[in-house]
Amino acid sequence: MNKKMDFYFDFLSPYSYVAWTWVRSQPYDFEYLPISIPSIVSHYETKGPAQIKPKRNYLFKDLLRHTSLNQIPFTTPKNLPFNSLYALRLSLKSVAGDLQKEVIDAIFRAGWEEGLDIGSDDVLREVLENKNLPADVLFFKMEEKASRVQLKSNIEDALKKEVFGVPTFFVDEEMFWGNDSIKYLEMYLAGNDPLDHDKYKFFLSKHQF
Repeated sequence: MNKKMDFYFDFLSPYSYVAWTWVRSQPYDFEYLPISIPSIVSHYETKGPAQIKPKRNYLFKDLLRHTSLNQIPFTTPKNLPFNSLYALRLSLKSVAGDLQKEVIDAIFRAGWEEGLDIGSDDVLREVLENKNLPADVLFFKMEEKASRVQLKSNIEDALKKEVFGVPTFFVDEEMFWGNDSIKYLEMYLAGNDPLDHDKYKFFLSKHQF
C-alpha cells in the first residue's frame, strides 16, 4: 500500500509510544513528524494530562489496561516527565535520514519498554550505539541549528493544521487524534468511515466558538 499518512508524536507521550507499536508494523507511507507537546499545550493555554493529577492517574490505569490486553511491553522512563527535545531532534528526517524509523523505534523502546532515561543525551547516545546506529553522526547533525529550526517548523505546521495533542494522524487532510482513534483510522482507510458528514457540518454551523 502507498497510502500517505502523517504521524505527529512526542517521546514524552506514552500514547505516542502505544500508537508507534501499531505504526511500525503498517505498510503505509508514513511521514514521521516529531513535535514538542509542551509547545502545543502552551499554544492553547491549557494543561497537559500529567498536570492534572486525577486525569494523570486515570490515564496511567488506562495505559496499563490497554497494554496488558494487547500484550504491549510497557514501563515508564526512569524520569517522568523528562525533556524530550534531544530525542525529538535526533528523530527528525533531516537528522536521521533513511534511518529515521530505526532511530524512532530505538528511542521509544528504550524509554517505554526498558525504562531508560531518554531525556539524557548520554543515555540516548548509548541507546543508538547499542542498536548499531551512527550516534556520532546523528548527534553532530542534531546539534546543528538546522535541527532546531526543523523542529520548530514541525510544531508550527502542526498548529496550522490544528493539532492539539499527540499522537495525531493525518490522511487525506483528515485528522485522527489519540491511540484510541486508530480503529476509526483503519475504517477510514478501508473506505468505511462511520462519520456522518452532514451531522458534523450541522454541528459546526449550530455551535460556533
